[in-house]
Amino acid sequence: MLDPRPSTRADPVVRTGARAAALSNLLLSAGLRASPKPAAPRLAAMRAEASADVLDLYKRLGGTQPQPRLAPGAWDLAFDGVLLELDEGFHFNRYRVATLAPPWASDLPWRDAYLEYCATHEQKSGTGGRRWSSPSATRMFGGTDPDGVFDNHGASRWKQRALYDSMKDASAASGQVRLSRISIYDTIDGVRLDHVLYGRARLSAERVVEHVLSRRI
Repeated sequence: MLDPRPSTRADPVVRTGARAAALSNLLLSAGLRASPKPAAPRLAAMRAEASADVLDLYKRLGGTQPQPRLAPGAWDLAFDGVLLELDEGFHFNRYRVATLAPPWASDLPWRDAYLEYCATHEQKSGTGGRRWSSPSATRMFGGTDPDGVFDNHGASRWKQRALYDSMKDASAASGQVRLSRISIYDTIDGVRLDHVLYGRARLSAERVVEHVLSRRI
């Protein structure tokens, strides 16, 4: 069992991994069963309409490649046939707002909460190093502005992350997978989920499960 307490390392992936492990332990303790995770979405394997929607978003975000190779990472968790994504601070910014704007995204059960988090937590998306840009993201969007500048290109890594989140959203909206998204900023009975996952506050595992299931599509 991984330690759910805050990591002393600076790597955000490590911190997110610890939180995901703590969440997994909570769900298992409430009686949910881990499921095999399918492959992460790829354009060629998505339904035609969903694939077209993602490519439209790619162009709207400033994508420059005629045939981009879009490769989101693996799904975070899977329980009882439902995929689960746990989104930390890097996922909430102006580009994520853009990916939640199309009509097909209007019924996503996490949409309203995520729009609020994008408005209030954008500064936590990160403006240094690979949080702001990466070689693959810069190629994908034709460039990146200097850290903290939103001019011709903005933050290519922010755009890439938002687009990859939208690929998973579109897979769920098209009925290809069942998905629940929750955020470290979610509150359950007045308690922030992040504090629960870091062991700073307590909630029953059953209440966490109820929250996860309320976000299913």
